[in-house]
Amino acid sequence: MTTPVVAGYDLDVLDAELEGRDALDVIDWAAREFGDDLALSSSFGADSAVMLHLATRVKPDIKVIAIDTGFLFPETIRFREDLTRRLNLNLIVVRPRIPTEVFLEEHGKMWQSSPDSCCAMNKREPFDRAKRELGIRCWLTGIRREQSSTRRATRIVQQDHLGLMKICPIAAWTAKDVHYYLLENDLPYHPLRADGFLSIGCHPEDGYCTTRVKPGEDPRAGRWAGFDKTECGLHVHEQGAGI
Repeated sequence: MTTPVVAGYDLDVLDAELEGRDALDVIDWAAREFGDDLALSSSFGADSAVMLHLATRVKPDIKVIAIDTGFLFPETIRFREDLTRRLNLNLIVVRPRIPTEVFLEEHGKMWQSSPDSCCAMNKREPFDRAKRELGIRCWLTGIRREQSSTRRATRIVQQDHLGLMKICPIAAWTAKDVHYYLLENDLPYHPLRADGFLSIGCHPEDGYCTTRVKPGEDPRAGRWAGFDKTECGLHVHEQGAGI
């Protein structure tokens, strides 16, 4: 297997060096290494306040890229607005090339027939476009190993499908770690979490893509009901990703 290399970095060596390091130390390394070419992706999901708070502690003006698919919960939009004000985020909201109304006219309820294609158009394309247009060389994400089987082997340092470095500073954190960090820093969960939504994505008119999680299920079990799918694609279309 070829060792993944990004702009001269040996990712296997770097991953070994950063594994076990404090999340703030990992973010600090990335901020010093990439400066303004560093970004944080955020879904403004259940516990997104953790990574937003950590990243802005290190680099207050870090670019925060959020994808607005046109099908978000109203609560997610309000949560995004609240955290943006509270943390003074340098927020960049990106949207699909096709407006929601046109998408529905042309493709109907694609999320029911071909959810991978729906995610490709409404999530992956806008995010890839934003990374290119902003000149991003490295991006941070808050995914964690215990969230689902598809994330269990997540490395701290990865390479995405565009050849950019991707860093997961809290990959090893548990739900308990998240809870206590939020508590200690007076930070909120997404408001829908208290209603049983442990992983929060799109919410089209039929509520198809995000449902409540049953007791004992992993946090992403409520996504894309009826399909063998727990990822939108932002975190599984990488090279040397370890997932």
